[in-house]
Amino acid sequence: MTPVCGIDFGTSNSTATLVDGRGIQPLALDAGAAVSSTLPTLMFFPFGETGTSWYGTQAVASYLERDLMGRFIQSVKKHLPSPNFSQTLIQGQVRTIEELVAGFLLHIKELVDAAAGEPVERVLMGRPARFHLDDERDQLAQDRLERAARLAGFKEIAFQIEPVAAARAFERSLDEDVLCLVGDLGGGTSDFTVIRLGPSRAGHIDRREDVLGVAGVPVGGNDFDARLVWQKVTPHFGRDARYRPSMKWVPVPPGLHHAMCRWHTLSFAANEENRRMLDRMLRTTDDPRGLKQLESLIEGNHGYELFESVEAAKVALSGAEETVLRFERGNISVSERVTRADFESAIHREITLLEGCVDGLLEELSLAREDISVVFLTGGSSLVPAVARIFRERFEDRIVDRDVFTSVGLGLGIEAGERLG
Repeated sequence: MTPVCGIDFGTSNSTATLVDGRGIQPLALDAGAAVSSTLPTLMFFPFGETGTSWYGTQAVASYLERDLMGRFIQSVKKHLPSPNFSQTLIQGQVRTIEELVAGFLLHIKELVDAAAGEPVERVLMGRPARFHLDDERDQLAQDRLERAARLAGFKEIAFQIEPVAAARAFERSLDEDVLCLVGDLGGGTSDFTVIRLGPSRAGHIDRREDVLGVAGVPVGGNDFDARLVWQKVTPHFGRDARYRPSMKWVPVPPGLHHAMCRWHTLSFAANEENRRMLDRMLRTTDDPRGLKQLESLIEGNHGYELFESVEAAKVALSGAEETVLRFERGNISVSERVTRADFESAIHREITLLEGCVDGLLEELSLAREDISVVFLTGGSSLVPAVARIFRERFEDRIVDRDVFTSVGLGLGIEAGERLG
């Protein structure tokens, strides 16, 4: 058969599955990643090395080896639905967002081609149920992703909703028909699908009638990180500081502290306007240490390391009631005790949105909770206790979670073989 592939381009991690005459093969994309079949969705473009780019854990290694001298980009998927982000300057050249994503997809395609032994030109791309709640921005994101895939060299491109793809992977483990609620809880979005699965349906190529409904909300692990940064980290960087531009004390503008809450916005904060603003505020502030730490964070481009510390604290709170969030770089020193209760209070709004999405989908389909035979959860955010509790309170012991980082990619491969192969 002509080889085809499925690609899950994720906010935090991406995967690829090759389908050819040998069967369905999830590919090892990054030997340095915690899960080798995932490729962290990271990009690094070193200064002074036009045309050089690194992806995944190699991006991190290159970034650190070059003493942070270059553009390090994370979570680019979050920008796809934003009409305000269309291009940026990389190594002295203007790059559109499609070109940035295309470079990452080309890196994956080269690995897929090498595994196949020939160019692979047909791809089934995963997409969230909702890139954005606004329909026009949602379509803009898919259009951009399609253009990026075409720039990367794919000739035939189709899409599937990520939780539907995850359901196809889970279906292989079933020995009876079920009505399944699939939750794909990733870094940038959370998507839910109610679908009929089981042995009697697995052989059907067209599964549209099995999908009863889908829903999604642009909430994920990155939002949890953002809330934790705002509540527990930004106070160490002068969030509550004042300064005196004239005779009266005024609060420090919150823009840079809001930028701190998203790694992909913090990475763009080192510009001349912000440098001048920080310099003015440092002359008269009542929190010189905090604002000096903010200046060092931005000038030193330490966002990646900061969010590594935040992520480590978040993961620790999945197994412990409290931890200490520590971050040390140069003259920056942060040590903050964080309890699980603190964290859950910080992400209360996001948990409420997830609950509303799940309950709203069931209500839209006129289903009671008892009608759901099994709940299948995938995606790293499904491991957060407050998220898991949403489903435990509603569906008790009918919850299954497995292959949380690779189910979507495997399901895309299964369906790519059926639809494109």
